[in-house]
Order: sequence, then C-alpha cells, then structure tokens
Amino acid sequence: MTSASSQAQGSRHGQSTHGRGAAVKQLIAGSLCALALLAVTAAAYLALGCMEVAADAKPAAWEAGLMPSAVHASVRRRAAAIRRPLLDGDTALVAGGRLYMKDCVGCHGAPGKPPSDYGVTFFPPAPQFSHAASRYSQAELFWVAKHGIRMSGMYPQAPHYSDADLWCLAAFIGRIGNLPPAVAKAIRAPSSPAAN
Repeated sequence: MTSASSQAQGSRHGQSTHGRGAAVKQLIAGSLCALALLAVTAAAYLALGCMEVAADAKPAAWEAGLMPSAVHASVRRRAAAIRRPLLDGDTALVAGGRLYMKDCVGCHGAPGKPPSDYGVTFFPPAPQFSHAASRYSQAELFWVAKHGIRMSGMYPQAPHYSDADLWCLAAFIGRIGNLPPAVAKAIRAPSSPAAN
C-alpha cells in the first residue's frame, strides 16, 4: 500500500513538474514571438518611410529622449579606458581656448555670448558649452572631439589636430564656464602671426 501511495504521489509530482515545464516553454515561446513581431514592426516602420527625418520637424519625444542618452552611454563606454595626460594648467587652457575660438565657437557658442543660432538648429542641438556645463568628462570630451558623433554634425577632428591639441580643447571645454581671468583675456587677444 505504501508503495502504491508513493507511486501515485510520484505520478502527480511528475505531472506537476511537466505542467510547469510546459508553462515555462510557452512563456519563452510567447516572449520570442513578441520580440519577433516587434522587430518586424520596427523594420516595416523604417522601411516604409514612416519615421520623420526632416531636420526642421520637431522630433518625437521618444527620439529626443532616446538619442542623447544613447550617445552619452556609447561615448562613456568608449572613453572609459582613455587616460588623461597631465596638462600644463593655464597654458593648456589657452591653447584649447584658441582652438575652440577658431573651430568650435560657430556651433557651440562663445564664452560670455548668447547661444549660437547655428548650433541650435542641429539635431541633436550642438551643446552650448558656455551656457550649460557639459555632462561629459574630460576623457569623453576628448573622445568626441577626436572621433565625432555620427549623424549629428559633429565631425571627427583627429585628421586635423593632434591628440595633445584635442586634450587642451577638452580641458578648455571642461572649464569654459569658470575660466581663470588670464585665460579668458588670452583667448580673446589675437594670436601673433608667429604662433600661427
């Protein structure tokens, strides 16, 4: 009797375990089908031209929220291993400031001036460094300057400037809202022809 009773319990336990296993398989299969449907829907949305791409149209809220977050996460990941060199204080800031005033001010705005009308027309808008602190670290600023950001108007500077120049630029941008007076004065003064 004991043996028959334990066989019956074992049989019920086996059915119970089998039932849970089938439920888990159905859950996994349903999840995979949902993901496949989502992928097909997204592909159709893009392939049929439903996504707004006009630069003068306001982006959807999900796009405006997703893109900057995705870009920052990608830059943070790629710049994590970069080691910042020791820079020579005000000398590096002046060198970076002159580079900024020469090549960056048109899109990113000048220190102490109103935001760039041109830079805010981009999508995403070019950061106005003199009006808002950068959310990027110095290594991240260096990485962005060196490699650019695809499809944003921020092209790579590596073909035009050395790493040392780009580190000076990153240092300047990192301090643009709190420049030492001597640096602010030096970047506004025209550089001598011998320096060019």
